Amino acid sequence: MKSASAARIAAKFDDYLEASREQPVLVTRNGRAIAVLVAVQDKAEAEQIASARTRSLRSVLAEGHEQIEQRGAIPHAQFWREVEERRRSKRPPRSRTSGPDRGTDG
Repeated sequence: MKSASAARIAAKFDDYLEASREQPVLVTRNGRAIAVLVAVQDKAEAEQIASARTRSLRSVLAEGHEQIEQRGAIPHAQFWREVEERRRSKRPPRSRTSGPDRGTDG
């Protein structure tokens, strides 16, 4: 799950809205979780999420187990390979600016 401070999210709100399409975004204040930003397709889905917000971890795990039973699972190595591929595809390109001594008189 992606995580960012409320101030950072406010400053780059559109970026975090877009990120929430891929995964929930944990909103923090003073290092403590205060909210989760989750993308929805329509009002009905938003209402469903809001009404289910008190689901227990046990029910979330049970749902995940059911999905694995219905669709099958993927091998452990494949899972982590796909996670790494997603991370790489979302990383911004590295900056080519010079190091920390840039702009000093030598």
